[in-house]
Amino acid sequence: MPNHRLRISGKPANLHGALVNPSFRASRVLCSDPWDFVSLWLKREHKDEASFYWEQARYFYEATKILPDLSSPLTSYYCFLNATKALLSASSQSFSESHGVCGRTQGSRRALDNEIVDFKGGGILPALCKFLGEPDNAGKDFTLKDIFWQIPFVHRAFCLTYKSATELFIPLVSTSFMRKDGSKEAWFQAAIDKRYFSAHTKKIIQPGFELFEYDGNYEVRRKRRFKWSGREIEDSIKKFEAYHKQIRRRIVPIYASENRWYLKKSVTGHDNIRNSQLVLVFAAMHRLSELSRYDPVLFNGHFKVNHNWLLSEFIKRAPNQFIYGVASEITGLEFIKPDAF
Repeated sequence: MPNHRLRISGKPANLHGALVNPSFRASRVLCSDPWDFVSLWLKREHKDEASFYWEQARYFYEATKILPDLSSPLTSYYCFLNATKALLSASSQSFSESHGVCGRTQGSRRALDNEIVDFKGGGILPALCKFLGEPDNAGKDFTLKDIFWQIPFVHRAFCLTYKSATELFIPLVSTSFMRKDGSKEAWFQAAIDKRYFSAHTKKIIQPGFELFEYDGNYEVRRKRRFKWSGREIEDSIKKFEAYHKQIRRRIVPIYASENRWYLKKSVTGHDNIRNSQLVLVFAAMHRLSELSRYDPVLFNGHFKVNHNWLLSEFIKRAPNQFIYGVASEITGLEFIKPDAF
């Protein structure tokens, strides 16, 4: 039987920027930045405490734009901290005021694998992990190099910096949710750009996904299916939301004029970090803020070695990516930038 795109409220169902409570019925929000929209949304919902934190985050964000790379991680981090508090408060999540993460430098060489991020068991970051349904990594540590490798919006810069690095993300095009005509069976499906397909691709998209060829193009689809019934729409949407949350652990966005989606490869021996972009960006920026505040001379040394461009790209691009992600989690809406990334 033929397959057709799944539709919700008359619109094709697709991937959503929010992990926890995405609204698939609502229209996407087109805005140059989400600050005003979320501020008004929080006021309308009478989320006074969250509104206060959101405005604090905005002030730090504006300050970040006029600071150089050596100084801006400090204001960027406090932007992230307050935006995360806004999210947790708006969602009625309890949290303690400690940051939940700290860092240290090992050795004397200026290298990202010598900058260590230690995850704690309590505080803002563990509360964010709990909200997102992710491991909090309490007692574990990762290097900045480990973390940067797993962040899609600097992954190209990472691979250009470290020539031997394995590319972790496969760009997807024409993402969709499909259903079999005359059946309740439905699943996620997307095309893979031919430039990124190789004989090795089939192996590295597993587990959970499979490759097939259709009309001369390479497609990837989720092996696991879910049930969709037009007669039981509310129950079907709940099943769809649970399914969407599972695949979003492997399919990650870069927020842009049309949000870009990437399938995270399964790389043996490199699956020790199982967190989404918000958590990784928060943790990495905290370490950079420590360096900026407490050891700027050491931090300046990182801009004089081979990873300087990667570091600069992360510092410049992280605030916008983080805020778009938090805005989506707060409101449950999909945000789209009107201009090219």
